[in-house]
Amino acid sequence: MDSLNQRLAQYFEDNQTKLVSELLPATLDQLEIDYTDQELTYHFDMLSLLLDRVARSLLQHPEETNAAEIGYDTNNYLYSQGVLLKQTVDVLCVFRLSLMKHMRKSDMIKEAKVEEGFLVTEEVVTAFDAAIRATTDNYNKLKEQEHEKIEKDLNEVSTPVVLIDEFQAVLPLVGEFSPDRFEVVKDHTLHKVKEYNLRLLFIDFSGIATFDDVFIHDLFNLTKTIKLLGTRTVLTGIRTEMAMAAIDSEISFKELETYNDLKQALLTVNQNG
Repeated sequence: MDSLNQRLAQYFEDNQTKLVSELLPATLDQLEIDYTDQELTYHFDMLSLLLDRVARSLLQHPEETNAAEIGYDTNNYLYSQGVLLKQTVDVLCVFRLSLMKHMRKSDMIKEAKVEEGFLVTEEVVTAFDAAIRATTDNYNKLKEQEHEKIEKDLNEVSTPVVLIDEFQAVLPLVGEFSPDRFEVVKDHTLHKVKEYNLRLLFIDFSGIATFDDVFIHDLFNLTKTIKLLGTRTVLTGIRTEMAMAAIDSEISFKELETYNDLKQALLTVNQNG
């Protein structure tokens, strides 16, 4: 006689469509989830794949099962629709519980040894847990990528190179600067310097919230790079504490052209030429 694992694996293969069709709508209703026909079809496809995995795991060595882990929202459809991770996990958990209740009522479980029942339960739980882990990891990665893109876009928007005339521009620095943010600002600034063929760039620091030695060094290197491109750089709005931090970092502003504020710099530089 076949083992309980083998019998259940065959049962899942033979009754996959019936099981999902019966348990899925009840799962969504229990969670009070409003769903479209398209979303219902997507859940159906994902759960069918997951039952395939459960059937295989009942017949495989545990190491093979772990290597075969799959997520639930593999095409990122639910993510693109703004479905929260909690809702997806809830669907998996409630469906799994409904599946196990269905198994408990079957004749196969009633005829099985207690140890076999525990082993089967362990395989089902493991398969669904693997799907939850993979889905959570993928969701977090997508969120991180989305956050990085938004942050990059905001950095570019929040640090624009503003043209004064055909050959002059101002770069107003505002807020706090992490190394990653400064890297975006640097790339954006150098691109605009070359694109506009600038002769003069005013970099204004009056909106800087906090800074550190790394920022001071990065700034100094940026001015040197801009100079190599043939563009004159004028720094404005440098506060006393920033100047002192530069001295502590053994960076001398003597090599740089500085003014107390942007208005003074614009008047002086354009009068003197």
